[in-house]
Amino acid sequence: MRALGRTIASGLVLTALALAIAGGATVVFGQGRGEPAEGSMAALTAEVRELRLAVQQLAHTQSQTQALGVYLSVQQSRVLQVSSQLDAARKELDTTSFAANEMAAKVADLEEQLPRVSEPTERRAIQDGLRDMRREHTLLSTREQQARNRELELSQSLQTEESRWSSLISRLEALTQR
Repeated sequence: MRALGRTIASGLVLTALALAIAGGATVVFGQGRGEPAEGSMAALTAEVRELRLAVQQLAHTQSQTQALGVYLSVQQSRVLQVSSQLDAARKELDTTSFAANEMAAKVADLEEQLPRVSEPTERRAIQDGLRDMRREHTLLSTREQQARNRELELSQSLQTEESRWSSLISRLEALTQR
C-alpha cells in the first residue's frame, strides 16, 4: 500500500512538475511575441499620463469657454444699455435741435419786423419779446450743444463696447477651434 501511495505521490509530483514547465514555457513564449512586461507597463503609464493631460486641458478649455460665455453675456447687456442711451440721446438732440431752429426762425421774423414798426409801444414790445426769445434761443443752443456732445460720447462708447464684444467673440472662436 505504501508503494501505491508513493507511486501516486510521485505521479502527482511529476504531473505538477510537467504543468509548471508547460506554464513557464507558455509565459516565456507569450512574452517573446509581445513587448517585455516592463516596456508595456511604461507605455501604459505614458498613455495614462497623456490621457490625464488631455483631460486637464479639456477641463481648462471648458472653464475658459464658460467664463467667456459669461463675459459675452455681460458685454451684450452693456452694448444694449449703451445703445439705448444713444437712442435716447439722439431723440433728445432731435427735439432740442428742432426747438432751437424754431426759436431762431421766430427771432429772425421779429428782427425783420422791428425796422418796419414805428409806434414806440409796439416797438418796445417787439424788442422785449426779441430779447426774451434771444435768451431762450441761447439756452436752447446750449442744450443742443450739450446733447450733441452726449450723443458723440455715447456713440464712441458704443463703438468701444462693440469692439470689446467682437474681441470676446474672437477669443471664444479661437478657443473652440483648438
